[in-house]
Amino acid sequence: MAVTRDPKPCAKRVGLLGGTFDPMHNGHLALARRFTELLDLTELVLLLAGQPWQKEGVSTLAHRLAMTRAAADSLELDSMRITVATDEIDRQGDTYTVDTLAYWREREGADASIALLMGADQLVKLNSWHRWKELFDYAHVCVETRAGFDVATLSAEVAAEYEARRATAETLRATPHGHMLIDERLLMNISATAIREKARTMSGTTDARSQVPSAVWDYIVQHHLYRTR
Repeated sequence: MAVTRDPKPCAKRVGLLGGTFDPMHNGHLALARRFTELLDLTELVLLLAGQPWQKEGVSTLAHRLAMTRAAADSLELDSMRITVATDEIDRQGDTYTVDTLAYWREREGADASIALLMGADQLVKLNSWHRWKELFDYAHVCVETRAGFDVATLSAEVAAEYEARRATAETLRATPHGHMLIDERLLMNISATAIREKARTMSGTTDARSQVPSAVWDYIVQHHLYRTR
Protein backbone atom coordinates (compact mmCIF):
# COMPACT_ATOMS: atom_id res chain seq x y z
CA MET A 1 0.00 0.00 0.00
CA ALA A 2 1.34 3.43 -0.93
CA VAL A 3 2.35 5.71 1.93
CA THR A 4 0.83 9.18 1.85
CA ARG A 5 3.38 11.83 2.70
CA ASP A 6 2.85 15.43 3.66
CA PRO A 7 3.84 17.87 0.91
CA LYS A 8 7.37 19.23 1.15
CA PRO A 9 7.42 22.53 3.08
CA CYS A 10 8.66 25.70 1.45
CA ALA A 11 12.21 26.60 2.47
CA LYS A 12 11.01 29.96 3.81
CA ARG A 13 7.91 30.08 6.00
CA VAL A 14 7.24 33.61 7.16
CA GLY A 15 4.47 34.71 9.51
CA LEU A 16 3.41 38.36 9.47
CA LEU A 17 1.53 39.58 12.55
CA GLY A 18 0.35 43.12 12.05
CA GLY A 19 -1.43 45.58 14.28
CA THR A 20 -1.43 48.94 15.99
CA PHE A 21 -0.12 47.15 19.10
CA ASP A 22 -1.45 49.83 21.43
CA PRO A 23 -0.30 48.01 23.49
CA MET A 24 1.00 44.64 22.34
CA HIS A 25 -0.44 42.12 24.81
CA ASN A 26 -0.25 38.46 25.77
CA GLY A 27 -3.01 37.56 23.32
CA HIS A 28 -0.82 38.75 20.44
CA LEU A 29 2.11 36.76 21.81
CA ALA A 30 0.05 33.60 22.29
CA LEU A 31 -1.19 33.88 18.70
CA ALA A 32 2.39 34.31 17.50
CA ARG A 33 3.57 31.25 19.42
CA ARG A 34 0.66 29.15 18.21
CA PHE A 35 1.16 29.83 14.51
CA THR A 36 4.93 29.60 14.84
CA GLU A 37 4.38 26.03 15.99
CA LEU A 38 1.49 25.19 13.67
CA LEU A 39 3.17 26.49 10.50
CA ASP A 40 6.73 25.67 11.60
CA LEU A 41 7.72 29.25 10.76
CA THR A 42 11.29 30.13 9.90
CA GLU A 43 10.67 33.81 10.68
CA LEU A 44 8.08 35.81 12.62
CA VAL A 45 7.60 39.45 11.62
CA LEU A 46 5.77 41.89 13.89
CA LEU A 47 4.36 44.56 11.58
CA LEU A 48 3.65 47.75 13.46
CA ALA A 49 0.99 49.78 11.68
CA GLY A 50 1.83 53.36 10.82
CA GLN A 51 -1.41 55.34 10.63
CA PRO A 52 -4.15 52.70 10.32
CA TRP A 53 -6.85 54.14 8.08
CA GLN A 54 -9.65 52.53 10.11
CA LYS A 55 -8.47 53.82 13.50
CA GLU A 56 -8.07 57.21 15.11
CA GLY A 57 -6.42 58.40 18.31
CA VAL A 58 -3.72 55.74 18.51
CA SER A 59 -0.60 56.33 20.59
CA THR A 60 2.49 57.84 19.00
CA LEU A 61 4.68 55.66 16.84
CA ALA A 62 7.59 56.02 19.24
CA HIS A 63 5.59 54.57 22.15
CA ARG A 64 4.03 51.77 20.14
CA LEU A 65 7.36 50.81 18.61
CA ALA A 66 9.05 50.73 22.01
CA MET A 67 6.30 48.54 23.48
CA THR A 68 6.36 46.19 20.49
CA ARG A 69 10.13 45.76 20.77
CA ALA A 70 9.80 45.11 24.50
CA ALA A 71 7.13 42.48 23.82
CA ALA A 72 9.25 40.86 21.10
CA ASP A 73 12.12 40.52 23.55
CA SER A 74 9.84 38.48 25.82
CA LEU A 75 9.08 35.90 23.13
CA GLU A 76 10.93 32.59 23.40
CA LEU A 77 10.63 30.75 20.11
CA ASP A 78 13.56 28.34 19.94
CA SER A 79 16.02 30.86 18.51
CA MET A 80 13.79 31.48 15.49
CA ARG A 81 14.29 34.87 13.87
CA ILE A 82 11.90 37.54 15.18
CA THR A 83 11.74 40.88 13.37
CA VAL A 84 9.97 44.09 14.36
CA ALA A 85 9.35 45.64 10.94
CA THR A 86 8.95 49.37 10.40
CA ASP A 87 8.09 49.46 6.70
CA GLU A 88 4.51 50.57 7.41
CA ILE A 89 5.84 53.28 9.71
CA ASP A 90 8.25 54.45 7.03
CA ARG A 91 5.49 54.95 4.46
CA GLN A 92 3.71 58.30 4.53
CA GLY A 93 -0.07 58.57 4.84
CA ASP A 94 -2.59 55.77 5.19
CA THR A 95 -1.20 52.24 5.15
CA TYR A 96 -2.92 49.26 3.56
CA THR A 97 -2.18 45.62 4.32
CA VAL A 98 -2.37 44.61 0.66
CA ASP A 99 0.53 46.95 -0.16
CA THR A 100 2.53 45.62 2.78
CA LEU A 101 2.00 42.03 1.63
CA ALA A 102 3.06 42.94 -1.90
CA TYR A 103 6.29 44.34 -0.47
CA TRP A 104 6.98 41.21 1.57
CA ARG A 105 6.19 38.93 -1.36
CA GLU A 106 8.74 40.76 -3.49
CA ARG A 107 11.24 40.68 -0.66
CA GLU A 108 10.88 36.97 0.21
CA GLY A 109 10.45 35.67 -3.35
CA ALA A 110 7.80 33.73 -5.20
CA ASP A 111 8.50 30.40 -3.49
CA ALA A 112 8.25 31.49 0.16
CA SER A 113 5.20 30.58 2.21
CA ILE A 114 3.90 33.84 3.68
CA ALA A 115 1.07 33.83 6.20
CA LEU A 116 -0.79 36.89 7.46
CA LEU A 117 -1.70 36.21 11.09
CA MET A 118 -4.72 37.82 12.74
CA GLY A 119 -7.39 37.44 15.37
CA ALA A 120 -11.04 36.72 14.71
CA ASP A 121 -11.95 40.37 15.38
CA GLN A 122 -10.09 41.24 12.18
CA LEU A 123 -11.57 38.37 10.19
CA VAL A 124 -15.15 39.48 10.77
CA LYS A 125 -14.44 42.82 9.07
CA LEU A 126 -11.98 41.54 6.48
CA ASN A 127 -14.27 42.53 3.61
CA SER A 128 -13.97 46.18 4.70
CA TRP A 129 -10.20 46.16 4.11
CA HIS A 130 -8.78 47.92 1.07
CA ARG A 131 -8.65 45.48 -1.90
CA TRP A 132 -9.10 42.63 0.55
CA LYS A 133 -9.41 39.79 -1.97
CA GLU A 134 -5.97 40.66 -3.32
CA LEU A 135 -4.45 39.68 0.03
CA PHE A 136 -4.55 36.07 -1.16
CA ASP A 137 -2.40 36.92 -4.18
CA TYR A 138 0.49 37.47 -1.79
CA ALA A 139 -0.14 35.42 1.36
CA HIS A 140 -2.23 32.92 3.25
CA VAL A 141 -4.60 34.25 5.92
CA CYS A 142 -4.44 32.54 9.32
CA VAL A 143 -6.91 33.35 12.08
CA GLU A 144 -6.97 32.56 15.79
CA THR A 145 -10.44 32.62 17.34
CA ARG A 146 -11.71 34.13 20.56
CA ALA A 147 -14.14 32.60 23.02
CA GLY A 148 -17.65 32.69 21.58
CA PHE A 149 -16.54 33.10 17.97
CA ASP A 150 -18.73 31.33 15.40
CA VAL A 151 -17.83 31.02 11.73
CA ALA A 152 -21.55 31.32 10.99
CA THR A 153 -21.39 34.99 12.01
CA LEU A 154 -19.05 35.88 9.13
CA SER A 155 -20.40 37.98 6.29
CA ALA A 156 -21.45 36.05 3.21
CA GLU A 157 -18.45 37.39 1.28
CA VAL A 158 -15.86 36.35 3.85
CA ALA A 159 -17.56 33.01 4.52
CA ALA A 160 -17.54 32.18 0.81
CA GLU A 161 -13.85 33.04 0.57
CA TYR A 162 -13.11 30.85 3.57
CA GLU A 163 -14.99 27.88 2.15
CA ALA A 164 -13.15 28.18 -1.15
CA ARG A 165 -9.70 28.61 0.43
CA ARG A 166 -9.71 26.62 3.68
CA ALA A 167 -6.73 24.28 3.97
CA THR A 168 -4.60 22.40 6.48
CA ALA A 169 -1.44 23.70 8.09
CA GLU A 170 0.53 21.18 6.01
CA THR A 171 -0.82 22.74 2.83
CA LEU A 172 0.01 26.26 4.00
CA ARG A 173 3.56 25.25 4.87
CA ALA A 174 4.03 23.82 1.38
CA THR A 175 2.43 26.57 -0.74
CA PRO A 176 3.27 30.27 -1.14
CA HIS A 177 -0.16 31.90 -0.77
CA GLY A 178 -3.89 31.70 -1.39
CA HIS A 179 -5.28 29.63 1.50
CA MET A 180 -7.09 30.25 4.78
CA LEU A 181 -6.79 28.53 8.13
CA ILE A 182 -8.92 29.19 11.22
CA ASP A 183 -7.45 27.76 14.42
CA GLU A 184 -9.58 27.31 17.54
CA ARG A 185 -6.97 26.18 20.06
CA LEU A 186 -6.42 29.30 22.17
CA LEU A 187 -9.86 30.92 22.57
CA MET A 188 -8.24 33.86 24.36
CA ASN A 189 -10.16 37.02 25.12
CA ILE A 190 -7.72 39.86 25.78
CA SER A 191 -8.57 43.35 24.58
CA ALA A 192 -6.14 46.21 24.04
CA THR A 193 -9.09 48.57 24.47
CA ALA A 194 -9.81 47.16 27.94
CA ILE A 195 -6.13 47.35 28.89
CA ARG A 196 -5.99 51.02 27.85
CA GLU A 197 -9.12 51.80 29.87
CA LYS A 198 -7.72 50.13 32.98
CA ALA A 199 -4.45 52.00 32.57
CA ARG A 200 -6.34 55.26 32.06
CA THR A 201 -8.32 54.94 35.29
CA MET A 202 -5.71 52.84 37.12
CA SER A 203 -8.55 50.48 38.06
CA GLY A 204 -8.14 46.74 37.73
CA THR A 205 -4.41 47.26 37.29
CA THR A 206 -3.54 43.80 38.59
CA ASP A 207 -5.68 42.26 35.86
CA ALA A 208 -4.27 44.58 33.19
CA ARG A 209 -0.70 43.94 34.31
CA SER A 210 -1.23 40.19 33.90
CA GLN A 211 -2.36 40.66 30.29
CA VAL A 212 0.82 42.26 28.94
CA PRO A 213 4.51 41.36 29.22
CA SER A 214 6.01 42.91 32.37
CA ALA A 215 8.33 45.13 30.33
CA VAL A 216 5.34 46.53 28.43
CA TRP A 217 3.42 47.31 31.63
CA ASP A 218 6.50 48.98 33.10
CA TYR A 219 6.71 51.14 29.97
CA ILE A 220 3.02 52.09 30.20
CA VAL A 221 3.43 53.17 33.83
CA GLN A 222 6.74 54.94 33.30
CA HIS A 223 5.40 57.04 30.42
CA HIS A 224 1.91 57.55 31.88
CA LEU A 225 0.33 56.17 28.72
CA TYR A 226 -3.43 56.30 28.17
CA ARG A 227 -4.00 58.48 31.26
CA THR A 228 -5.40 61.43 29.27
CA ARG A 229 -7.78 59.40 27.07
